[in-house]
Amino acid sequence: MNETINTILKNDFIIPNYSDINIVDLMRAIYCKYGIKTEMNKNVETFKTIIPNNKHTLFVLSDGTGSNLINKLDDNSILKRNKKNDIITVFPSTTACVLTSVVTANFPENHGIWGWFNYDRSLNIDYCPLLFCDRKSETNLLDYNIKPQQLFVQHSLLNNLNTKVNVLFPNYIYDSVYSNFVINKENRYSYNDFNDIANFMEKNCENEDESYTYLYLPDIDTLEHENGIDSDIVKNKLEEIETLIKKICENKDLTVIFTADHGQTNIVKDIILDFEEYNNMFYAYPSIDYGTASYYIKKGYENSFEKSFKEKYSDNMILFKTEDLINNNFFGIGNFQLRAKENLGEYISICKKGSFLINNPNIEKYYGKIKGNHSGLSYDEMIIPLIIIDTNSQY
Repeated sequence: MNETINTILKNDFIIPNYSDINIVDLMRAIYCKYGIKTEMNKNVETFKTIIPNNKHTLFVLSDGTGSNLINKLDDNSILKRNKKNDIITVFPSTTACVLTSVVTANFPENHGIWGWFNYDRSLNIDYCPLLFCDRKSETNLLDYNIKPQQLFVQHSLLNNLNTKVNVLFPNYIYDSVYSNFVINKENRYSYNDFNDIANFMEKNCENEDESYTYLYLPDIDTLEHENGIDSDIVKNKLEEIETLIKKICENKDLTVIFTADHGQTNIVKDIILDFEEYNNMFYAYPSIDYGTASYYIKKGYENSFEKSFKEKYSDNMILFKTEDLINNNFFGIGNFQLRAKENLGEYISICKKGSFLINNPNIEKYYGKIKGNHSGLSYDEMIIPLIIIDTNSQY
């Protein structure tokens, strides 16, 4: 057993073994139905055998709704009752990374969208992919004449399915640059509340000969960040989602596939990155997220950074050389694209369970305010549910 794997196991982390059933292979199996030629393997074949071949498919991605939440539901819950399996998400377990894997059916090592924060080496810019803005100034990257295709180098497959495609986004992100990357505007719809979603699905199932619908629900993730994963407000929202799913399942000839991008874990300790010490060592801001971060260290400072970081943070974070995680296929199956690799830094830290890294100079914005988080390798963050409902059967 090599040192990297041994360190992961000692800290009760999940090793992201993508030979096990995972979210990328799930998407490949789904897209196969609609004419997409993609890599086939035993996982894809397994998924194809358990996904009903109905006229309509609804793929629901409920942000932050890991298996840890579904497993706590009552046994008569429609979601828990129809959970087929636990599957593994991609690492880093953070929304921008996973959502890009969902629509491209590719691992992070291919698409290179690493997290809430990214660094692009060729453009020398720290940016937020989902917001499509400069991280430091929050300026829209379009104002810098940066085109989305310069950063989102893998195409979304949703524009190429050979069926009627609908994508449902909450209205506040409906017209974003990232939403436009996901799907063309003519196939994109906004919703204000769950009634809008239920009404849309009823009309769609009545009027379309065949369709694929992708529904994105952000609520659980937001509420976990603000209140923790065990809060009543999270439980109440999940009950509302249950009611929505029951309503949608009144439509016949519909397959509902429900999963998540990641789960969350409760936060009990904030860790503040010492920008004052490290700023002269950085050639870019740390990227990825607040549970897992990548560090861009100037040549000649590697030993100083590593020594200082381990002295300061070893109780709460583990520091790896990025190359060690790459060599152990943490980001995919070993088909790294050069551009994706180049946009990672020289080191990556992963928070131990319960810790939250404030890797931003604006400490007051975050200190003491984050109750749940993700992007790491704990079970709660990495294991997501595969829920499948066939509305033509007794579910």
